[in-house]
Amino acid sequence: MIVAAAIEVLDEAGFAGLSMRRVADRLGTGAASLYAHVSGREELLELVFDALVGQVKLEEPDPARWREQLHRLMRDFRDILASHTDAALAGLGRVPTAPQTLAAAEVLTGVLRAGGLSDRVVALGFDQLVLYASASAYEAGLYRKADPAEIERYFAGVHAFYASLPVDRYPVLTAVAPAMTGPDADDRFEFGLNVLIAGLEAASAGETAGDQPGTGHPAHPSRGIQGAAGGR
Repeated sequence: MIVAAAIEVLDEAGFAGLSMRRVADRLGTGAASLYAHVSGREELLELVFDALVGQVKLEEPDPARWREQLHRLMRDFRDILASHTDAALAGLGRVPTAPQTLAAAEVLTGVLRAGGLSDRVVALGFDQLVLYASASAYEAGLYRKADPAEIERYFAGVHAFYASLPVDRYPVLTAVAPAMTGPDADDRFEFGLNVLIAGLEAASAGETAGDQPGTGHPAHPSRGIQGAAGGR
């Protein structure tokens, strides 16, 4: 009940407006009573993110279908976060520890491993995929409450602007402008996801025993979840 109320507040007030007091008001109680169940705003955000991630349909990783599974997982994750104002921000900077988020992380890393990727690429690739989908969800969420007509006018203006650029000053931009302004959000997301997958496959294939690709230095045993947390 507390988490459902917090998601409603998030939808109305956004990430910055989500507070224990507002959730308590939604439930018709005082903020102090919530602290018997939730330690504070940070735990509340973790619970909200966990509940949203729990809506992603999970299935057993299948080596024959791993790319298809990966695309569906990331699309669902993006769409669920994008459907709630600023929800993507609730997961940034947090290493998975909540139960439903852990379950989704286990399936996602399992899908990557089913694709034959090395453990190192699975671990680091998982992080990059989640960051990519979260960023895409946040951008999509920016338009969720906007006036559709205003959005249409804005992008029509962007298209016209790029179409009017002088070719002699911006030869590359004018050449690629149709490809920049043509694809919709789904096309862009799928393109980026395909690029990431291709990069992960290439990184895995190029690994040599004991070396970190791109550095030439042996892997350090202390780097891992600590590095992922610090990198945020």
